[in-house]
Amino acid sequence: MKTGRSPSWAWGVLAALASGGLMSACYWPLNLHFLAWIALVPWLIVLPRLRPDRAWLFGTLVGLVFYRAGLAWLCTLSGPLGVAAVIGLALWMGFSFRVARLLMDRLSGAAMMWIVPLAFVGQEVVRCEGLAHYRFAYLAWGYSQSHNIWIAQIASIGGVYFVSFLLVAFNAAVAHGLIHRRVRSWLPMVGIATVTILLGFISQPAGSPSGRQVTVACVQAETTVYDEYLQLATEATNYPDKPAFVVLPEHAIYDYADERHPTIRALAELARDKGVYICIGVHTRAEAGAACDYDNVALLIDTQGHIVGRQAKSVPVPFFDDGNPARSQETVETPWGRTGTYICYDATFTDLPRRLVDLGAELLLAPLMDPEPWPVQQRWQHADIAPVRSIELRRCAVRAASSGVSQIIDATGHVRRQRTREQGPGVICGPVEFCAGRTPFVRGGHLFATAVGAAFLLAVIGLTLADWWGKVRRRRGGPRSSDAVVADDPTATSADADS
Repeated sequence: MKTGRSPSWAWGVLAALASGGLMSACYWPLNLHFLAWIALVPWLIVLPRLRPDRAWLFGTLVGLVFYRAGLAWLCTLSGPLGVAAVIGLALWMGFSFRVARLLMDRLSGAAMMWIVPLAFVGQEVVRCEGLAHYRFAYLAWGYSQSHNIWIAQIASIGGVYFVSFLLVAFNAAVAHGLIHRRVRSWLPMVGIATVTILLGFISQPAGSPSGRQVTVACVQAETTVYDEYLQLATEATNYPDKPAFVVLPEHAIYDYADERHPTIRALAELARDKGVYICIGVHTRAEAGAACDYDNVALLIDTQGHIVGRQAKSVPVPFFDDGNPARSQETVETPWGRTGTYICYDATFTDLPRRLVDLGAELLLAPLMDPEPWPVQQRWQHADIAPVRSIELRRCAVRAASSGVSQIIDATGHVRRQRTREQGPGVICGPVEFCAGRTPFVRGGHLFATAVGAAFLLAVIGLTLADWWGKVRRRRGGPRSSDAVVADDPTATSADADS
């Protein structure tokens, strides 16, 4: 490849467009998960030939193509705010490639095989998990394997971001092989592929879960007529398999609910009559001075008609009136085992469901709302996150959506029952197991994401300090550090010298 300015721009733009397009094809509606193993290759072949500032520019173009296609639903819902979010996410992704390019300058081109995964997954962890109430985990790269259930099992070892790391590392190894085109340059790709396959075999579940099996039901509806929820809940309890748990959607009761609310009293009576636990998403009155005038809470009613669980949403959807953040999480003991509840958006993050498992949860209940007017792209992206969460934790999940995708998911990430918006209001019913084991991810594998995110931020700080020190030295008449790097590296390109 030539290193002149015009070819650099041309190759940079073409490679960025190609990789951004291939990345977006890995998600709904195409779900071409196999492309995730090569989607970044066109861009990574060009990356070593670009100056760091151009790496940021063209890396941002990768992000713009990817996020504009993958988050079209966000632009539709939020207008200019959604467009601004897409631009911000793209700039952040582009920045990670600039960090990778600077580190390659200071180390070597071959180091891209671990530098690029570190930088890419580091920025992903920070934007998905790093901010308390403004994090956004849609389109994390590991979720591209939600439909590749064999590979997705690796999430039980190190979580979804560990899967992201393996994917990006393989892309970087392929790019390295194509750049150098020597036999030994392909050895890293063979090594990463071998490790991935071994991890895949190790992570496959051994037989069926040994926990106690029960039947559960999801009520799917989005209505302002509370009697319709009651009718569907009654229909669910009359199923021949006699469900032990019935889960209704988030925001099902939107005026202030407590034990005296007529619908809660009717559901409590139904729970007593049928000997069933009922979980429903409601609004409860917030404390005085709270940011939102209600708390978004999942109530759990036991077989005696008593409210035995009250779990507020931990991360309300940013920029929406979606309740106040929960101060704590809780689990509830039942005759079959301990249950934990998270609400809708909370399921997109790794830490909140994991803490429920740390508290002893053996089954996860999830009221959620994907409003009927929202684009279909959003609800399927939301649904595709859920199986990976069950794999990480080896816990069954019961997800009752308003008009989105209701699911009953087993502990291996397989969707046993599902109902879509196109099927309308109704009930799904199926078996789940109470599972008590702890995966490597729960025991400590979740720290992988923390380590990668911290390493990325430390690299950013280190590069910033090095740049500052370089400017100080230049003012004093000393040599630039980048000059020394290029002089010592006979394989450096002219673009390297300009960096």
